[in-house]
Amino acid sequence: MTDTPHHDPDFLRVTPGVGEQVRDDVLRTFSDPAGTRERAASAREAIERFMAGRASEMKTGPLDLREVDASEGINTLRIRYQQYHNGLPVLGSGAQAVADIERAGVTSVDNTTDGDLAGAPDPARARPFEEVRERVAAVFAGYAGTAQVGRHTLGYVRDDHRPPVPADDYPTAPAALLATGAAPDGAIHLVYDCGVETGDPYEQFQVVADAVSGDVLWVALRGKYVTADLSVFMPDPVSESDDATLSSGSGAAALDGSRHVVQAEIDAAVNGRFTLQGDWFRCVDWDTPSFAQPDEPAAAFHYRTHPADRRFLSANAYYWLDTFARYLRGLGHPTLNQNMRRVDVDPQAFDGADNSQWVPGTPPRIRFGEGGVPDAADTGVILHEYLHGVFEFLGSEHGGSLSYEHSFCDAIAAIFRDRTALTRHRRAETFPFDNNATDRWSETRTLDRTERFDDAGFDGYEHNLRNSMLGTAVWQTYLALGGDSADAGRRRAASDAVIRTFLEMLTIVPDSSSQGAEHARSLAEGMISADQRITGGLYGKVMDAAFVARGLWPPRPVDVHIGDSDADTGLIPSPEVHWTSPDLWVRNASPADGDDPAQGHQTPIAGRPNFLYVRVRNRGTQQAEAGTFTVEAFRCDPGTGMIWPAHFQSLGTLPVTGPIPAGGSVRVGPFVWTPELAGHECLLAVAHGAADPALTATLTGPVPHDRLVRYDNNVGQRNVVPQLSVPGGRTKVSLWLRGGTRAGTSTLSVDAGALPSDTTIEIRTAARVVTGATATGFTGSSAGDTEAVLRLRGGGEGRLTGFPLLRDDRVGVEVVIDVSGKAEHLQTYPLVVTQYRDGLAAGRMTIETVAVKETEGFLFGDPETGELHVATCRTWQDLPPERREPFETETGALARGYHGCPHCLPNLAGERVP
Repeated sequence: MTDTPHHDPDFLRVTPGVGEQVRDDVLRTFSDPAGTRERAASAREAIERFMAGRASEMKTGPLDLREVDASEGINTLRIRYQQYHNGLPVLGSGAQAVADIERAGVTSVDNTTDGDLAGAPDPARARPFEEVRERVAAVFAGYAGTAQVGRHTLGYVRDDHRPPVPADDYPTAPAALLATGAAPDGAIHLVYDCGVETGDPYEQFQVVADAVSGDVLWVALRGKYVTADLSVFMPDPVSESDDATLSSGSGAAALDGSRHVVQAEIDAAVNGRFTLQGDWFRCVDWDTPSFAQPDEPAAAFHYRTHPADRRFLSANAYYWLDTFARYLRGLGHPTLNQNMRRVDVDPQAFDGADNSQWVPGTPPRIRFGEGGVPDAADTGVILHEYLHGVFEFLGSEHGGSLSYEHSFCDAIAAIFRDRTALTRHRRAETFPFDNNATDRWSETRTLDRTERFDDAGFDGYEHNLRNSMLGTAVWQTYLALGGDSADAGRRRAASDAVIRTFLEMLTIVPDSSSQGAEHARSLAEGMISADQRITGGLYGKVMDAAFVARGLWPPRPVDVHIGDSDADTGLIPSPEVHWTSPDLWVRNASPADGDDPAQGHQTPIAGRPNFLYVRVRNRGTQQAEAGTFTVEAFRCDPGTGMIWPAHFQSLGTLPVTGPIPAGGSVRVGPFVWTPELAGHECLLAVAHGAADPALTATLTGPVPHDRLVRYDNNVGQRNVVPQLSVPGGRTKVSLWLRGGTRAGTSTLSVDAGALPSDTTIEIRTAARVVTGATATGFTGSSAGDTEAVLRLRGGGEGRLTGFPLLRDDRVGVEVVIDVSGKAEHLQTYPLVVTQYRDGLAAGRMTIETVAVKETEGFLFGDPETGELHVATCRTWQDLPPERREPFETETGALARGYHGCPHCLPNLAGERVP
């Protein structure tokens, strides 16, 4: 078999596997996450045009290929096609096509059709199903009390693989039972695909039997397991207390203190009694041991914890399941919301065994065991089991307990738990309470694995470890997007982003039960593709970095990089201080006039041309070829809360005319522009090429600009401006507070912690900002009809909380700093101004004051007279500190409108720099 990948230059390399793959002269996969190549008037038309136009390459023209399912995600249309032969389905053979709804572009096609069915048995050779039914039911003799063979489908299957078999028995499915059947022979079989429901114990199975011979080919478990018991309260006693000694042996006296009063929605009382039943869950007893579910005369379910009162397990399971399901519905995934069904839950089940299970069916069920730490007391296990149901609701199958479905059941449960936790201990442990030091059942079910998919020993890794490796990458993505923040709002936003992307991914990635690395890669690429559908790729490079760190694929061969700060090495996301790029710098004069760009940054001069340069680095292993990248520069009025692209104006685009060697850099520029604001410009640059596309090439809507800068190393920003000032002098900086894409409330933080205590700061802004808001930390305030003033001392922080800003609002702020008399010569003193919008940091600006205490070598301008002096001038000596504006060069002072004093600088009297 030959496998020929094709990476066309104009496929944007959003994921590593973009392009087309041809095997044995058949087009098997098409991947274009950006959705730019195969477009039409609608997403459906784009798919149908692709399937018809490329049928000869896919070798599907002569085949009987029928559409069997169409599902929508947030911005994804998925159409599945089933292959038929002799009027019967060919199980596992068909095609899946996915399109971006907004762009109306095909993003992926997976072709699993079988073009070699010439030897398929004639349907007339099939035995009557009743004969085969007896052979199927006989498999369960001696295992289950009853075995009912329900639905069955006659079809064809290429017998070339078997479902994975667990290493150990499940409580309701011994490994020997799941190994029933014959070795695959690679031939086409006419089969009956059967569903079997057993009783005593209750379980659901798939059995595939040869319809001609009647032999059972294989048995698969339909139920989804977690091999753990966890008890989670808020979220669980171990996580909340960080006390690893709490275990299954801890009595209710030790555990009762972890209970918290919460609210959940339930149905109205029936005959005066309330039960744990609502829109999406119903606590019922069907599995052994028998245990009556709680009912109460009032809608209150307050019980001591296990083991004192097992009813606690019902209340705990119901609350977390209902809370999670309603949260998922709020994310707005159309197919999930359409397909969600009410689930029956038995919180005291499995005859006390240490296990839990999702059981598909009508209704679907979840059973929780009570061995060790009872599972229904643990949010991790509770959410894990329901996430198996989410896979089912979205028509997505990824191997259940033995393949990578568990990766997401573990990681997504941990992410949701983290966003709701009262304390945040043992965050990377998937089941901190159940897998405690006493009841330790696994060393590998954690989300801080260091093992990689490209390790030499990967083939020897067991399935739980492999799941945890992929789960670690998903967890690391959450942390990188803000999950590691102390700010609860940022953690919530990060969890929303990852979980929403996970749901969309399930509508994109083709089903597989493989335990191999290729399956994990497909799911990882599916996460990046899903982000393309939802945001246009805002989080794609953050995810790429997490997946590279786990060895799912190598780093980008070409990885262009513009530093965000001196500490930025190109890793994604970049450090929190992201607005001090050393790779963007301004010169006041043109290179045509002899200026040397290598001399470093100069403060922009308003009202005259300035010259911006950008350094583009390549941290990859391959050279970026000449002419394959461009750089676009932008400016923005200084301030906080900037939105990309609304608040930025382009300064033009320049090609990178030469190659960028691996590990090297090139200088691009100059970009010429005339600033309108004196002294301060917010500058931003974007490097873009097909081999390493910038996020700006695919973003589908406005985003907070700091996310663009931190989440894409192709983007750099510089907006810190040193302000020279004499001790006792005064520095003034103007900036804007900006509204977002919708109306909301904001908070303004002014952090003067790095300034000496004798420094005074005034914040002047519109009275409407201060009126009705809550001011803390400021030393004083005053307000008129239109303007308000807030005062702050050095060493403190002032916060103005709860002021409203309209959509696209813009409010001016003037910051006046009376510089400390204690300041040290040429010491930099930062004042940090931060705007929070709806609880999230929306932008930050640093005003750096550089104290000029020793006057030798400096010039000083008098803003009232416009005269420029040296420190020995008798006129300068009579000036108060607030009228002494320092300059390092004559050129900078003259360009800003000053002229020489007739006494000390007569040669500059009346001069101006043009």
